Amino acid sequence: MGLGNQGRVGALLLRALAGIETGVLGGLAMWGWLAASSAVDRQPVWTIPNLLAAVFYGRDALRRDFSGLTIAGLALHLVAAGLAGLLFGLLIGESQNRLRVALLGILTGLVWYHFSEVLFWRKLGALAAIYSPVRPMLLAHLIFGFALAWYPSALGAARRQFPEEPASPAAPETA
Repeated sequence: MGLGNQGRVGALLLRALAGIETGVLGGLAMWGWLAASSAVDRQPVWTIPNLLAAVFYGRDALRRDFSGLTIAGLALHLVAAGLAGLLFGLLIGESQNRLRVALLGILTGLVWYHFSEVLFWRKLGALAAIYSPVRPMLLAHLIFGFALAWYPSALGAARRQFPEEPASPAAPETA
């Protein structure tokens, strides 16, 4: 970046930032659904974050109440959602077709659901089967996918906030 490009960012970085934003917002929507679902089932709303914290802290994180370990579980959830959003933003690119972005977002949510089954829940074994409700978890990942449909709006907002670098001029050919 030259001195004349202060405050300007590349298109790839803008897509990554928009993806992270929509991923984290989708992660918050997921957790909101899971908390509401837990409350309806008369379970503690901290069940899923505590289960995620158990990935790091083992059985010590399995509590019915909020603790410092719950924060680690929530952080893991939001980081994973942000990373999924980042990958989504980089793969979708400049697509402005809302229907296509929504369908690809839903597909991303379903892929992430199966990925989390393998990476997180199987590591916890029987604990995940007992405390992790399958239907609300699947619906939470679909909600995440729907949230990714806001990616084009987030990309537009990022472009307004951070102007893109001008395309580098083609190098003149030498004879």
